[in-house]
Amino acid sequence: MFTNVSVFNLLIAAIGGASFGIVFRIPYRYFLHVVLLAMVAKLGVDVISQKANVGFATFVSTFIVGAISHVFARATGKPAQAFLIPGVMFLVPGTSLYKSFAGAMTADYQAAMALLVQAIIVTVSISFALLLANWVVPSKKTL
Repeated sequence: MFTNVSVFNLLIAAIGGASFGIVFRIPYRYFLHVVLLAMVAKLGVDVISQKANVGFATFVSTFIVGAISHVFARATGKPAQAFLIPGVMFLVPGTSLYKSFAGAMTADYQAAMALLVQAIIVTVSISFALLLANWVVPSKKTL
């Protein structure tokens, strides 16, 4: 049904989410939350990008991850960033920026600009989705 979605991609997302959880020193009892958010982020981008562009797919996926992070934060009493940052790390366009820079260094300016524009769109999508998620599901302190 979904050609880009595979069990391997979800497994890699789970391992990556756990790895970012270790790097950011998330308590072990919350690792399942972090892994789940990483898998949701990867699954969201893979599924939505089949029907829409990458910017919109990233926006929707980041919004879902942001909203779930705030729900987890309320349930556990931890800050939302403890769940949000490892989940959103998969959506950051690092590869596009690297390929854009490499294309500029090899004088492939057309491809470099296309990748740079895509990376900027994804970055702005992440920012706006996080702002919207903070507005829709506010933190406990603002209630």
